[in-house]
Amino acid sequence: MADPYNIEKEIGCRLGITDYPLLICSIGQQKNNNEKPRNTPQIRTSQPRIPGINAHQTAPQTPRLVAFEHTRNGVSSPPNILLFVGGLNEGFLTTPYIQSLTASLPRSYSFVEVLLSSSYSGWGHSSITQDVEEMAQCVEYFQSLRPHAKVVIMGNSTGCQDVLHYVSSVGSRPIVDGAILQAPVSDREAIQMIYPVEDYRRYNAMAQQWVRDGKGDEMLPNQVSLPILGSRITANRWLSLASPGPEHKGEDDMFSSDLEPGRFQATFGVAGRRGVAMMILFSGNDKFVPSTVDKEVLVARMEKAFVDAGGKLGKGSGVLPGASHTVREEGDADDQCLERLNNKRNQVFFILKF
Repeated sequence: MADPYNIEKEIGCRLGITDYPLLICSIGQQKNNNEKPRNTPQIRTSQPRIPGINAHQTAPQTPRLVAFEHTRNGVSSPPNILLFVGGLNEGFLTTPYIQSLTASLPRSYSFVEVLLSSSYSGWGHSSITQDVEEMAQCVEYFQSLRPHAKVVIMGNSTGCQDVLHYVSSVGSRPIVDGAILQAPVSDREAIQMIYPVEDYRRYNAMAQQWVRDGKGDEMLPNQVSLPILGSRITANRWLSLASPGPEHKGEDDMFSSDLEPGRFQATFGVAGRRGVAMMILFSGNDKFVPSTVDKEVLVARMEKAFVDAGGKLGKGSGVLPGASHTVREEGDADDQCLERLNNKRNQVFFILKF
């Protein structure tokens, strides 16, 4: 991973269009075989150090994580955190609405992006289980830094799988106060839209055979994913995303329109029973959703599984008419998304206020 100074230099030109300083926090550090763990790693930032913000050294065996905290001028160390995870091939500042969302947040919240092992092209050899483990380290870091902080996690696209897995899967991890799913689309249904049927079946069979041969963590041939999905991919991750039938048991397969009610109850239902607040923002003009899918019906099924289990659903949850996959790809539906999140008159952003 690049040194934080180099990362900052790389994206500095993008930050030039906003007056929000960026604080780079090193959440964990890769251990060098000849290096002893250090207990007090230091922040590197071109902005003045904000009191109370320090880099967090995690267990030596974990990869180094880097979180970017956007802070508004005149607002020092807001007490609460909105932690954002992007989708496939995404990284720092690559999701179009980030700066608008940062500007619209209540002043009691910081917007934080975290660079996971799966960021950019890393998703091809990662998993949502690994993502959740790294997210947990980041949540733990900010909760230890700000003991009374509320932490809400938000995902875009495949990042929604990370968020839902965080609040519904088995495992011990820091509790969060809320979860926002923006564009929770089915990767399986998107892949089936993009790939010819014969290719989809052939690659499924190839990946299944590789797993049977003990090669699940090896990269499939380039033609399987590189030209279309933008990254090479292991057999295990292909099967997780493509989720072949008839069982469709891929770990990533959480939002497909043909899933049985029990599958939604095992994810949204569990999240509801755990008391987490949630908002689902499904894009009405999402190009990765088949035209045969009734988006209103699909979202209603997700919401029902969540609410029936006792979950607190944001009033702004639902389908955003005209919005694209990342909200602003086609037109200015960005304002719709922000209004759903942040309109105090109808308490849509209640997730951050309860």
